[in-house]
Amino acid sequence: MKLFHWMRKGSVTVPKGFYATGMYAGIKKSGKTDSCLIYSEAPCVAAATFTVNRAKAWPLLYSMQAISNPVHRAILANSGNANCFNGPGGEKAVEESLETLHHALDISRKKILLASTGVIGRPFPIDSFKKAIPEMVRMLSKQGDALAAEGIMTTDTVPKELAIEFRIGNKWVRLGGIAKGSGMAHPNMATMLCFITTDLKIRKSLLQSALREAVKKTFNRLSVDNDMSTNDTVFLLANGLAENESIEEKNAEYEKFLTILTAFCKEIGRKMVEDGEGVTKVCEIKVEKARNEKQAEAMARQVANSMLVKTMFTGADPNWGRVIGALGATQIPINWNQLEIYFDSLRIFGNGRGRMSGFQSLRKVLKKKFFTMTIVLNQGTAGVSFLTTDLTSKYVRINSSYTS
Repeated sequence: MKLFHWMRKGSVTVPKGFYATGMYAGIKKSGKTDSCLIYSEAPCVAAATFTVNRAKAWPLLYSMQAISNPVHRAILANSGNANCFNGPGGEKAVEESLETLHHALDISRKKILLASTGVIGRPFPIDSFKKAIPEMVRMLSKQGDALAAEGIMTTDTVPKELAIEFRIGNKWVRLGGIAKGSGMAHPNMATMLCFITTDLKIRKSLLQSALREAVKKTFNRLSVDNDMSTNDTVFLLANGLAENESIEEKNAEYEKFLTILTAFCKEIGRKMVEDGEGVTKVCEIKVEKARNEKQAEAMARQVANSMLVKTMFTGADPNWGRVIGALGATQIPINWNQLEIYFDSLRIFGNGRGRMSGFQSLRKVLKKKFFTMTIVLNQGTAGVSFLTTDLTSKYVRINSSYTS
């Protein structure tokens, strides 16, 4: 029996009691949607994870403190301006945004979470943003999820939306989310915003525990490039309107929710990687039969982030030496005679030596839009999965003119 099923349409407004919208708030020169508001009619417990970059934006610094408040009702976000390292005016913009939404929604400032994404260092256009906030409150609806998803896009070419349905006890529960992220996608969060909603009833500390574990196995195992942003944020709001028996301990229902949340984050993370800047190919790197998960992740991470491996994918050049070099760079002891490496089902390395023939078959694998690389260490039972991409000239073009 399936634990859950994907819903054909919908995102953050699919769970009971959630409403959303987005609009142009005068931030992007293009005039495209650049703001997002998500609201719950009932108080929520909230969880979050944030970038580990020591350089942090004003909204993120605020939300890192606010997430500890007992309940929340709204997420206010924008794209086009990171509100980061832009002086006291950026911090003031946070205060004025909170005050404006506090009055427009008639909720406490403590129940509001903030996030921004975009160019660093530019003054935040708070006057136009403040004018948009009351209008967004009026626009809130169950049908506003698509606008909300558009409102957090930067170099994304498509919005990322997802919804899932499952049972806890005898109650149907829904989980929905939107995300943005296409560049600076680096483990320990990407240049991403991800807002997830659910009508599950669960203790706040357990919600945080589940999110942290799910992010560790999904968003922290993505790689488009080797850079980390200043604004990366994942929010998860749970308002309890599904009326399931509350999850108050790490029991079977908690483990079921954790499994489903992890699957949800993995899928929306895949959407982010597929839409990476200049990406034409996605590779799932599987490290199997490692001594422990820590070593498996270190090896997968090294291979996933290797510029030489990524450019090998770009040219569909089955140069297995790039993979060997990346594995050796981890400084983790490897028995090279036991190591096996596969592109899809084709073995390219084994018994201490690489494949020196059949390159056309290997090239066919590397020309696919999605393929797998399996690294079998034959040293234990641990394993991990990691998503990475090719690196193309289009990525260089996009980022060589990002601010201009």
